[in-house]
Amino acid sequence: MLLPASLLFVAVGGTLAATGQPVVGGLAVVLGCAYLGRSASAAFSRRVAFAVTAEGVTLGQAPPWPASRTAFIPWSEIEAVVHWRQTVGTATVQYVGVQRRGGAAALPGSATSRRLRRLNKALAPANLPEGVVADSRPVTFWRLDKARLARAVNEYAPHVPFIDQG
Repeated sequence: MLLPASLLFVAVGGTLAATGQPVVGGLAVVLGCAYLGRSASAAFSRRVAFAVTAEGVTLGQAPPWPASRTAFIPWSEIEAVVHWRQTVGTATVQYVGVQRRGGAAALPGSATSRRLRRLNKALAPANLPEGVVADSRPVTFWRLDKARLARAVNEYAPHVPFIDQG
């Protein structure tokens, strides 16, 4: 839905800029192009956004975040795979994360700063453990098939539950 909206921003912005409203039109074009650029960057990067394999779970990061923020978690460290939603106003974003065994080191790309953890606590559902929220990735620029995810978790790690809270 955001892709057509971005194209609309560019078209309307171009029209506004051409008809005497260059500031508003220019801003709309810039915003539309920024999202289109981010979408293209994510698509052409060919990075893994999320993967469930026999070895474990990979939580990726789309550009502009560096590939070094991708995290692999072996099944031996995972207590649950969790799907959840964050709602702010009218916007809803799906997330997939892992609940890891206590005492595990922070993952690359996870929310580790006190400020981010406070923000997560304020915006995430109250029933989610802080570690799950920190070790989650948004389902953006890719699609999640929850039924397929549940089957994969069950096949590769039958001792690990798939928890769908969204």
